[in-house]
Amino acid sequence: MTEVPEHLLKRSKDRRTSLDGGTPAADAAPAAESAPVEKATASAAAAPAAVAPAAAPEPVPPYVEAAIRRKKIPIWAIPVLAFLPLWAVMYIGGLSPAASGEPSQLATGATIYTANCAGCHGAAGGGGVGRPMNEGNLVKTFPDIIGQLDFVWLGSNGIGPAGTPYGDPAREGGQHKTLSYNGNPMPNFNKSLSQAELLAVVRYEWETLSGGEATVDAEGNITYADGKPMLNAAGELITPEGTPLLDPNGKLTIEPNWTMPVGSKS
Repeated sequence: MTEVPEHLLKRSKDRRTSLDGGTPAADAAPAAESAPVEKATASAAAAPAAVAPAAAPEPVPPYVEAAIRRKKIPIWAIPVLAFLPLWAVMYIGGLSPAASGEPSQLATGATIYTANCAGCHGAAGGGGVGRPMNEGNLVKTFPDIIGQLDFVWLGSNGIGPAGTPYGDPAREGGQHKTLSYNGNPMPNFNKSLSQAELLAVVRYEWETLSGGEATVDAEGNITYADGKPMLNAAGELITPEGTPLLDPNGKLTIEPNWTMPVGSKS
């Protein structure tokens, strides 16, 4: 049996309905066709919004770019740079004049003392034919070192006849007098020593043997209490004002200050 197509059956049915005065059934095709349109609309609505393009990165500042491109210090150069300060010190030291090799003022004084004074006063200043200097004895007699300079330069005979007082009048135990110790005179050294040598040996006796406290300059030479030099460039003894400390006769041009010494810290 041959099958009749569906659309022919529908057409025949609609024809009979029309002949009977009825209305043919509406075609369902449009509704069916609208379904894909609705689905397309819904799909379009559900589609994600387009992503906005990313903003372009800001340009790198020139100084940052220069720092990035700059070559870094190699590791091997770090110890070299660390050594540079030490090298600079060594270099400057090499340019400095070499030490003169001359003995210090105290060393010079010790040599002179051994050669000229130790025979009477003892190697350590303990006394003998001459008075003891150690244990503060000399500083008690001459609180101001310039008084001792005068005494050693002129000797006891240059100070005055036997019994002439010298040194600090307020000395504990009494002021010393010439020829009062074993009757032996103190020799003068104004003929055998320069003034610079005189200062060196007197400083050694006063400071090293007797314990006096002296002010010194950067070279280790004794100065006045205010830091002013006791010798000029010619090696002559001078006052704090820079004038000669000794007159042509070897006498002091200023008086020792026994209570506030100008030639020592004591």
